[in-house]
Amino acid sequence: MVFFHQYFLIFALCTLYVESANPIAQFCNEFSYSITPELSQNIDSVLAKLIQNTPQTGFNITDFGDEGKEVNGIAQCRGDVPSQECTACLQTAAKEAKKMCPNQVEALLWYEYCFLRYGTRNVIGDGSLDFRVVQYNVEYVSNPKLFKEILAELTSKIKNVSLEPDNKGFGKGEAKLSNSETLYAMSQCTRDTSMRWCESCLTIAIETIGSLCQNKKGCRLIYSTCYLRYELYPFLYGTEKKLPLENSSMTNYLTVLRKP
Repeated sequence: MVFFHQYFLIFALCTLYVESANPIAQFCNEFSYSITPELSQNIDSVLAKLIQNTPQTGFNITDFGDEGKEVNGIAQCRGDVPSQECTACLQTAAKEAKKMCPNQVEALLWYEYCFLRYGTRNVIGDGSLDFRVVQYNVEYVSNPKLFKEILAELTSKIKNVSLEPDNKGFGKGEAKLSNSETLYAMSQCTRDTSMRWCESCLTIAIETIGSLCQNKKGCRLIYSTCYLRYELYPFLYGTEKKLPLENSSMTNYLTVLRKP
């Protein structure tokens, strides 16, 4: 995908549930073309096509408009999310994108269950790592040495799962830390990138989590083309537990936008 310039607006996630209107992360390209009625209509057309077509396979790319005014779009839902949740997430993302980026023609939003991006430049297939979003739990695990070893094994495992063609860039897994504690993790790449780039992006993500989220109870790392997350509680679709607020929300998490 085409990378954005260095000035962005980021919103922290309020809860782990897609019902929230706030995304995990959101960027508006302040240096893109000024919005015009024609471009606004083209964006609406792209968003409508993404909402309609993405849930069928979990991924879609599309475009709309004449040359010079064309808008490109890409959408993807998390690999464990059913089509009805995919639709609901994209509807929310499309609605909020126009609100959060009202004067820009390039926008990028991540939600818990889906990812949405559109722009007048070609946003398809860019492997840029120009920016990343890191969210980590401020609390530390009780056995750092064991946790580090098991996390390294688990993230390597789910990366390999993501690279299997039938899994379409999505991987998940879990590992026992003790009789009473389990580590859960997932990884995903956007389907417009090659498996070679997916592997490279996830390898960098694993290394980055090892340094920036060292011994943290939970962490998620988002690049424009891949996503890696681990927690000490089930968080995949259908496995989420209704935990106390301090565990089920992002109140114990910090959100940071950093340049690699």
